[in-house]
Amino acid sequence: MHTRQLSASGSKEASGHSANGGYPGYSAYSQSAAYGPNPGFGPNPGFAGPVTYIYQPIAPTNTVAIIAMVLSLAGAMTSFVPAGIAGIVMGHIARRQIRQRGERGDAMALTALWAGYLGTGFWLIFWGLYIGVMVLAIMMGVAAEEATY
Repeated sequence: MHTRQLSASGSKEASGHSANGGYPGYSAYSQSAAYGPNPGFGPNPGFAGPVTYIYQPIAPTNTVAIIAMVLSLAGAMTSFVPAGIAGIVMGHIARRQIRQRGERGDAMALTALWAGYLGTGFWLIFWGLYIGVMVLAIMMGVAAEEATY
């Protein structure tokens, strides 16, 4: 980086900058002889023409992934185990379709699998323990009743 010291009067000539704020010999509207003319750009060398925007369509989201996520989350939140199982199956189907078709929605399908497996596992353990405790309580009640006779 090069620096130049300003004179005491503060004139721009001492700093080497041109009057329009650029570097020495620079003008915002002139072309340098070293680069030659810019063919095809017309009178304004800084303007390259209109900007062209290319529309690139976004891949569609897999519908099965959306349905799988909704079913898995509903199954996990409501203890309706068949909904969780359906979400798991549809999550696997959605991931396969996403790989084959190049669609979006892999995160939703993965969410469906996690929520489905965890929710279904939690509720199966919960209901298994609940039914086991009830059966144990009934058996203890029956055993206590028979012991009194």
